Amino acid sequence: MSKLLRKVFGAVVAVLLFPACKPGVPSDLIQPAELEDLLYDYHIAQAMAETRQDSMNFKRYSYVQAVFEKYGVSEAEFDSTMVWYASHATYLNDIYKKLQERYSTHVSALGASTGENDIFAHLDAQGDTANIWQERAFRILKPRFMEDRLLFTMTADTTFHKGDALLWRFDSRYISHGRQNEAYAGFYVTYDNDSTAGVTQRIYSNNLMQLRLEGDTAHAIREIGGFVYYKPSDEDKEPRLLWLRDIMLVRFHPQPVVVDTTAVAAKSDSMDVASKDSVLRVVPADTVSRRLSPTELRESRPVERSIHVVKEKPYRVIRKPGATRTGRRGH
Repeated sequence: MSKLLRKVFGAVVAVLLFPACKPGVPSDLIQPAELEDLLYDYHIAQAMAETRQDSMNFKRYSYVQAVFEKYGVSEAEFDSTMVWYASHATYLNDIYKKLQERYSTHVSALGASTGENDIFAHLDAQGDTANIWQERAFRILKPRFMEDRLLFTMTADTTFHKGDALLWRFDSRYISHGRQNEAYAGFYVTYDNDSTAGVTQRIYSNNLMQLRLEGDTAHAIREIGGFVYYKPSDEDKEPRLLWLRDIMLVRFHPQPVVVDTTAVAAKSDSMDVASKDSVLRVVPADTVSRRLSPTELRESRPVERSIHVVKEKPYRVIRKPGATRTGRRGH
């Protein structure tokens, strides 16, 4: 009886543990290590094609074909592999984490800035600047019904303040070859007076998307929402994927303006002293650059000069009695 119980117990444990085991990648698909190397060159090829605005679809197709030839993979093998990985997003997420580390290392070696310098990279849900995103930080979209969109809504709570600014950001990566992709992102805020502010943007290529809404100091935020829509096409023949990763929703509390009255008073006093000093003492500009000689110094001093004006008395002839015009006295 004990042996039977042990068998039953072992069977129950096996059944319970089986769903927790991570299924392996089928052998007929590209394995994770090889797919990582292929996707590394794949996205570089797409980036090279996007730098050329002329005939971008043709460039993308030709560059991607060169990557397939390098790894000996056909389009059909790559497409079927990506269909399986899209249904097992954990594998693809692990691969892209490793790709991000490789890209960062390569960019750092070239002397450019990387994600490590991103001021939002290490934010949490606390503080005046916080990452309040509550869902998964990555999503995979396909251009077909019910798998072609990311939607979210969030009800504001007491941690929100009037005047809060919001930034919805994510890194977008297309996994497609030989066609123009078309996806759109939107972000909106509803306030307590039923007014709404929003912004939309088209996702043209692999890029960091940032949709920002400034705060309204007059009204409180009631709800936040956003979407990403990957537009389907009737001409789709191969699988296309849009990979969204590092999704963040950053909230900025308004910063109060603090006036340092002590510094203002000190600055005012210094200006008053400088003003008085400029009135009492004026230094010629040329005396700053050289020293005056004693002669120049003596001549530059103000000298008080007085002018003596001597008034000439009018000429007057006084004749004595009995004198003639010639001044002689008569006999």
